[in-house]
Amino acid sequence: MNNSPEIKPSFSKNILWNLLGQIAPMLAALISIPILIQEIGTDKFGMLTIAWMLIGYFSLFDFGIGRALTQLTSQRLAEHRDTEILPLIWTGNILILGLGIIAAIIMALLCHSIIYNWLRIPVSLQEDAAQGLMIIAFAIPLTVFATGIRGVLESYQEFRAINLVRIPLGILMFVAPVAVLPFSHSLSAIFFALMLTRLATILAFLWLCSHKVPSFWQITFSRAEIPILFRFGGWMTISNIISPIMVHMDRLFIGVLLSISAVTYYTTPYEVVIKLLVIPAAIAGVAFPRFAHLHGSGDNQLSAMRATYQKSLIYTSTLVLPVFAIILGAPLFLRLWLNEAFAQQSSLVMQILSIGVLVNGLAHIPYALIQGIGKPHITATLHVIELVIYIPLLLFFIEHFGLNGAASAWLIRVIIDAIFLFYLSHQELYYNKNQSKSYNK
Repeated sequence: MNNSPEIKPSFSKNILWNLLGQIAPMLAALISIPILIQEIGTDKFGMLTIAWMLIGYFSLFDFGIGRALTQLTSQRLAEHRDTEILPLIWTGNILILGLGIIAAIIMALLCHSIIYNWLRIPVSLQEDAAQGLMIIAFAIPLTVFATGIRGVLESYQEFRAINLVRIPLGILMFVAPVAVLPFSHSLSAIFFALMLTRLATILAFLWLCSHKVPSFWQITFSRAEIPILFRFGGWMTISNIISPIMVHMDRLFIGVLLSISAVTYYTTPYEVVIKLLVIPAAIAGVAFPRFAHLHGSGDNQLSAMRATYQKSLIYTSTLVLPVFAIILGAPLFLRLWLNEAFAQQSSLVMQILSIGVLVNGLAHIPYALIQGIGKPHITATLHVIELVIYIPLLLFFIEHFGLNGAASAWLIRVIIDAIFLFYLSHQELYYNKNQSKSYNK
């Protein structure tokens, strides 16, 4: 008799919950960002955006184990290997927590160089910024651990429960800095509020796991699971390190080559446009464990995998259509939302990035497929090739074309990425007769 917890099959409902969990913080950002810019100024807001970026980057400092937990647990559930699930979950999350602590130490050691040597921060702001980044370092282990626990919930396809947590706490990531303003405008106070939201997130996810995973608090560490996790996660680590570099390092290069104020003129439209990727991210987030589950169920599920892939692409292409309105209306939007200075400095940036979002959004689905079937080495290799091309391209374009050049370099990179991902996923679904490599054995 199978005692595995039932996996909820509603693909469309799970996507809807994921969308709600992604869109709610985006709406909070639209309201909060103008208030923050007006109250704390462009220099401090530029530092706040870099802090958001650093939290996001170091949250991936888990050597791919969080993503591996989702993929491997999904397969074991499909294969009814119930007794092997709990040791996998806790071994993975203990490793993740340890890696998060290491990441926090690295962040603390780099803090002085980031503030005083790498970024062009006004002298009057440097001490406050340095103290703030030290606080962000303490938030990193919490953020990393949360990715592992959430990965477990995703393997059980508990997207409704996950997003009932993510919605209020995702809103707080933008609202909490605003709530601090009546008491303090210091970056230290703002960053402390961000750390508290991360703590609340991990506590909520642990509570959900305790109610979903049988005997969850029977903590078990299995050395046998370590090589399994690292074989899959090792390739994921390459993607996890390189992908955020290609997504976020443009603003760091702008801060180094131009100015911290230029970061604000680039990041503000970027943060608005990039939020449209919550739509394909929500769809791919549901598709990934579904692909892994179908892959673990055997070759007879190939037709179901193709259907999931096609349905995901249809949903994505339909829901990202609003990007065309941004492409056409960027100058008017920036003028009404912020001011004339942003309209002049950032309109073309916003339009170029919008085209990139359209391309990159569609590419989320083949990316989820390739990793879901247990082939993260493919996406990792692709990212290495892209990085070699992208960084010199980005530096050249910023030097010669400023903010518009940074946006153009990003657009070129995502077009190259999408072409290869679609080609490789099509080969896997329709032409590759070989058994996919498994990291689960």
